[in-house]
Amino acid sequence: MLKININDYIKTGEGATAESFETPSDSNILIKLYHPGFDKDVIVKELDVARKVYALGIPSPEPGELVTDGNRLGLRYRKVVGKRSFARAISQEPERIPEFVHEFADYAKKLHSVECPNGMFPNAKELFLTYLEASKCADDVEKSKVKDFIINKIPNCNAALHGDLHYGNLLTTLPQGAPMTTPHEIYFIDLSAFSYGFPLFDIAMTYNIGNLSDEAFLLHDMHYGKEISKKTWDYFVQEYFFGPEELGKKWFGASATRYDIEEELKFYAMIKLFFVEYAIGEMPANYIPFIRETLKRL
Repeated sequence: MLKININDYIKTGEGATAESFETPSDSNILIKLYHPGFDKDVIVKELDVARKVYALGIPSPEPGELVTDGNRLGLRYRKVVGKRSFARAISQEPERIPEFVHEFADYAKKLHSVECPNGMFPNAKELFLTYLEASKCADDVEKSKVKDFIINKIPNCNAALHGDLHYGNLLTTLPQGAPMTTPHEIYFIDLSAFSYGFPLFDIAMTYNIGNLSDEAFLLHDMHYGKEISKKTWDYFVQEYFFGPEELGKKWFGASATRYDIEEELKFYAMIKLFFVEYAIGEMPANYIPFIRETLKRL
């Protein structure tokens, strides 16, 4: 494990679990330091996953090694120069939502076209059964119905899944104001929830961000509010399901409409929320009405 002197670094960002730092002495290095007391096993797992994702050729920052400043643990990555998240880009240039969402959806489809080798990553079905079992939001009868849906209704698939697919977790090096034809690079980040399974597990997170998240969360994590968030979903659902690949027809039938797709997606969106409850220890109150209504439909 590499020991660093935090005084040699400059803080450049902050998230729910970690802070990012850069150093003037090496413009190619980014340090991600987790908050004090963060579980070391989770950090080690993130590094392991990041290395495997990078090895698969999925566009992501090149991972380095474990680091510590003597108090906190973290990871070292090769810095993505000139980057901004798609969330930041959308907040800075909301008039370009169609362009950004088109590229985001394109990279989501590319990710989901990658087949994961057996045993390299966790099975999403198994993960969500674990999250469901731990839930305090559903009773035993409801859990049984959700379990049946996960096991018997969701197709078995080995597609690569990000696990936390939203606009804050895809980076672009496209400069602000530059046309999309400008050469630039795209990177997936925050890969700790990476798994394999049916792509709608991933799209469920994009749905939840676009339709269920409250204003405070969106402003803090996405840098824009509910109005823009809803617009991103409206464009995304068209790009992802009704683009050249015709994934809507492939998964839902030739006559499937946006309404049909969203009604089915609500089950996946609900299942995804059990992951949120598992991660933070309780179900956020603003999600409970959606969960209760969706459970009734199972």
